[in-house]
Amino acid sequence: MLLFSGGMDSTFLLHELTKEKVGTGIRQRLNPVKDVICLSFIYGQPHADKELTAAKAYTEKLGVKHLFEKLDFPFLSQDMAGDNPVVPNRNAIFISVAAAIAQVNECAAIYIGCTQSDFDTFPDCRPAFLRSIDEAMTYAVNIRVIAPLVGQTKSDIVKLGKQHQIDWDATWSCYAGADEPCGKCAACIERANALGN
Repeated sequence: MLLFSGGMDSTFLLHELTKEKVGTGIRQRLNPVKDVICLSFIYGQPHADKELTAAKAYTEKLGVKHLFEKLDFPFLSQDMAGDNPVVPNRNAIFISVAAAIAQVNECAAIYIGCTQSDFDTFPDCRPAFLRSIDEAMTYAVNIRVIAPLVGQTKSDIVKLGKQHQIDWDATWSCYAGADEPCGKCAACIERANALGN
């Protein structure tokens, strides 16, 4: 199961999880991931419409099953486009709920697209947190939490995405709820830097 926002990181990870072979050269082998289910959350985020439209378009394009789950916690719906983009404990909540959904859908793992670029701002994207919640979910429901991009920056993802010919314009990163990216929020700035704009 992939936590899927329709942003750059989770879109790249979706392509990685659905490709036929992994590795390079003589180490290339068949991808051990057989089926991918994407899970997107509707949690009152101002950018939900644009984000989830992008996410749905990508999963339809790749023919991947896509689930949507609504979380009705008022504190999750804060304005991430302002000075503080951190939603308290968001990934811990998402992963805990995803673990239950993954168990019902007989998934062995939850994949999350946390990157090195997230470390400074988001505590629940850091390796120590991810190791701890992996251990907790493995113990609780025997489902692994895997963050394969944790050692990569968003710029690395853009470079690696060339092999998949990802249309980055079809992804959505802006935290504001407007029809066009605001260009000012943390997500827009990080995206522009990664794309070299």
